[in-house]
Amino acid sequence: MHKYEILVLEVLKRLHTASLERLCADSGLGKDEAMWALQNLSDAGMVELRHQEREKITISDEGVEYAKHGLPEEQLLKELNEKQIKVSSLGEKERIGLQWSKKLGLVDIQNGELRMTDKGKAAANRGFDSARALKEIYEGKGGTAHKSILEELSRRKLIEVERRREVSEVAITQKGKAAEMKASESIDQVDRGVIANESWKSMGFKSYDVNVKVERRVPALKHPLKRLIDRIKDAYVSMGYQEVSGPAVESSFWVFDSLFVPQDHPARDAQDTFYISNLDRAELSKIPHVRTVRKAHVKGWHAKWKEDVARQMLLRTHTTSVSSRYVYNIVNGLKTDPDKYTLPIKLFSVGRVFRNETVDYRHLADFYQHDGVIIGKDLTLSNLFDELTKIYAFLGIKIKFKPSYFPFVEPGVEYFAYHEERKEWIEVGGAGMFREEITGVKRSKISVLAWGPGIDRTLLIKDSSISNISELYNNGIGWLRSRREV
Repeated sequence: MHKYEILVLEVLKRLHTASLERLCADSGLGKDEAMWALQNLSDAGMVELRHQEREKITISDEGVEYAKHGLPEEQLLKELNEKQIKVSSLGEKERIGLQWSKKLGLVDIQNGELRMTDKGKAAANRGFDSARALKEIYEGKGGTAHKSILEELSRRKLIEVERRREVSEVAITQKGKAAEMKASESIDQVDRGVIANESWKSMGFKSYDVNVKVERRVPALKHPLKRLIDRIKDAYVSMGYQEVSGPAVESSFWVFDSLFVPQDHPARDAQDTFYISNLDRAELSKIPHVRTVRKAHVKGWHAKWKEDVARQMLLRTHTTSVSSRYVYNIVNGLKTDPDKYTLPIKLFSVGRVFRNETVDYRHLADFYQHDGVIIGKDLTLSNLFDELTKIYAFLGIKIKFKPSYFPFVEPGVEYFAYHEERKEWIEVGGAGMFREEITGVKRSKISVLAWGPGIDRTLLIKDSSISNISELYNNGIGWLRSRREV
C-alpha cells in the first residue's frame, strides 16, 4: 500500500467520514495527492466517494467594465431617457448598445432618431436582471442568478461558467476498516538514491493511473505573438544574422525619402500615414546622405525635392527605416575603408509599425514587422529566395514568390504563405534588391537584399484557431490560457 493511501486510511479510520478539505488538513496531503490516493482506494473498494456538482463563474475583462458602468443597452437607454439621440451621432460603444437594444426590442429608429419602445421604457424603469447578476458576480456574490440569466451572460462572453463534479465527502467502507496498512516496497518515485543503490532492479515500480482527474493547473504562458517573435528571432540568429533596432517615431526622410519613395507617393498621404504635429521637424543638416537622396529623387523622379517634406515626423510605416539607416552607415563605411567590414553582413530588426489602415480580419492600424537585410557582393534574387525559404521553413510555413513593384527595390517580389486551414495563399511581405539610388553604389561592387513581412498575419497562418488579427491583442486570461503552442 502506498504511503499516501495509508495516511488517508488512518484519518478515515478515526473519523469514518470526512470532507476532502478535512482529509487533506488531517493527513497533510495536497489535494492532488489525496485525490490520487482516494481514487486508488475507491477502485479497491476501501472508500466510498460522494460527489457534488459545483459551478465556478469567471468574469471577463469586458464583463468587469459592464459590471462597473452598466450594460451597453442599459447605458444607451439611460442616455436616451435624458435627451434625443440621432443614429448618425452614435459612437462605437453606443452602437454596441444600439445593436443589443434593437435585438431586445428596446428601441426603434424613426427619421434617423432613436425612440424607446414600451418594452424599453419598462426596462429603463425596472432595471436589467442581467446587469444586476453581472454586478453580483463582480462583487463575489455570483451563482444566485437564474440559470437563464447566467446562460445569457455566458453567450455574450461576459462570464465563463465552468461546471465541475467534485468529491464532497469520503466514507470508509468495511473493507477499508479491515485493511492491513502495510507500506509497499515498490518504488513510487525515482530519485538519485534509487538509481545509485540499484534498488530498482529488485523492488519493481508502483503503477500509476494517468486517467485520474486532478485539479487543473495552468502554467505561466507567453503570449502567442511573443512566442512567434521569439521563434522568428531564433530563425535569424541561427542563420548568422545580427539584430538591430531603431526609433518608432521617425523622420519622413528615413521612412520614405532614403528609400526612394517619391514625395508625391500616395503612401505618404495622411489617410495612410500617422503624422505627428506636436513635434519639431527633424534636423537633416548633419546627414551627408541627404545630398545623395536629393540627387537621386531629382534625377529619378524628375521632380523638385523638398527638404521640408522630408523633415516631417511620423510613426514609422515599416521597419525598413531601420534597415535604411544601417545600410547607409555600412555602405558609407565601405566606401572610405573597404576592409572595415567582412561581407556578407546580415542584419534583422523586429518592431511595431503604424499605418492608417481600414481594420479587418487581417489588417490593423499598428502591427509587428520583421525586416531582413544582406549586404554583400554578387548577390542575386536566388540568394534572397533561398534565405526567405529557410527562414519560413524554420517556422514550418511554405512560401512562394511573384514579381511586384516597390519604389525602393528593383527587381521586387511579393511572397505568399500557405494557410492550411483556408487552403489559400496569403500575402505576407515584399522583398527585392535595394536600388542603386538608395545605396549610392553600383551593384557590381555592393548589392543589398531586403525584405519586410508582417508578423501578426504570419501568426494567423500558423494558428488556424485565430480567425481575426485583432484577437492577438486580447489579454484576457481565459483567452490566453486557451492558446496552444504552434
